[in-house]
Amino acid sequence: MADYYDILGVKRGASVDDLKKAYKKKAMKHHPDRGGDEQKFQKINEAYDTLKDPQKRTMYDQFGDSSGGQQGYTRTYTGGDFGGFPHDIGDVIHEFFGGGPSPFGRRQRMRNKDISIQTTIDLEDVMSGKSLIATYRLSNGRQQSVNLELPAGIESNTTIKFNALGDNSISGIQRGDLMVRIRVTPHRKWHRDGANLHCVEKVSVFDLLLGTKKEIRTIDDKNLSITIPKGCQPGTVLSISEQGLPKLHGRNRGNIYMTVQAEIPTINDPEMLKLLQRLKYGTN
Repeated sequence: MADYYDILGVKRGASVDDLKKAYKKKAMKHHPDRGGDEQKFQKINEAYDTLKDPQKRTMYDQFGDSSGGQQGYTRTYTGGDFGGFPHDIGDVIHEFFGGGPSPFGRRQRMRNKDISIQTTIDLEDVMSGKSLIATYRLSNGRQQSVNLELPAGIESNTTIKFNALGDNSISGIQRGDLMVRIRVTPHRKWHRDGANLHCVEKVSVFDLLLGTKKEIRTIDDKNLSITIPKGCQPGTVLSISEQGLPKLHGRNRGNIYMTVQAEIPTINDPEMLKLLQRLKYGTN
């Protein structure tokens, strides 16, 4: 029977930490999910299971196995999960390769951890999309900078996954993903509702009575001329089709909804006030 210390590549006086480090290294190299030899992987788990336990280790050092001289102590690797071994062995591998729900009872593809970051953009960036450079730190302390392309029409509080841009501290296994949470800064004029944009425009009460044209500037710097019909009431909502934000992954755009707010002028001229009174009461 091969010596457990030789299997792990440690000396007989190795500490628990040394055993754990050696086990991780060997397990990564020989794990069947990475094309390793299943029998070697079984022996590595058997060796670590024995030597990490003080009582079993003492028995092994004295008798050459952990059963106190009684042969037949074996454990079997089941192929895709860690159900054939004590749970803490599976936990060591799972923790080392990236956390998340327990892998027992189902096959896990080993990979480095995902990295989550957040970035803030303006509403104008939602109109056209945005290219940016994201800088973040990996588990090994190294700084990483990558170019990211954010699509037009992105919603606030959306998380975008960029494949294989996460942690790569552990060589030889799949790189993690980069998870980017997007926050869109509220705009001082435009209120967003999906792909639609809402705004409030003040219009003179005289223009509401007589009708007029109202010029507004869109978020993508276009000038629109909006017709205010004669006799328009305050609070009226006028819509302009296909002038809102682009729809995510679509060709169409949302609408602009403009709420008309009456602007009441201050009139101090006595003659003008008399004229308004005559208009109000229909007198000459």
